[in-house]
Amino acid sequence: MISQEQLNRLYDAEVLDQDGERIGALGEVYLDNRTGDPAWLTVRAGWFGGRKVFVPLATAEVRDGQIQVPYSLEKVKGAPDVVADGHVSEGDEQDLYTYYRVQDGPAPSA
Repeated sequence: MISQEQLNRLYDAEVLDQDGERIGALGEVYLDNRTGDPAWLTVRAGWFGGRKVFVPLATAEVRDGQIQVPYSLEKVKGAPDVVADGHVSEGDEQDLYTYYRVQDGPAPSA
């Protein structure tokens, strides 16, 4: 998992999909409601970064100053719309965990 220290150095880094295709720029990092650990990042995607999409950090990797996530561009684009206002409600967080098939917390499911 990517640490908070690594994320601090990656301000505005590009976020890539599983095939190395650009999704967008790193927006914000959100903490897990239960553990307080970095669990989600927003990606500024679409025209002029107008849409902020949540992606789990559970299996993301830092590579050459970029963040690569193990999901396709289409999967990320199809993520539930969650308002990026500084806090993710428990219901929205559960919807995201379900969508990305991440078990009840930041560890990925098998």
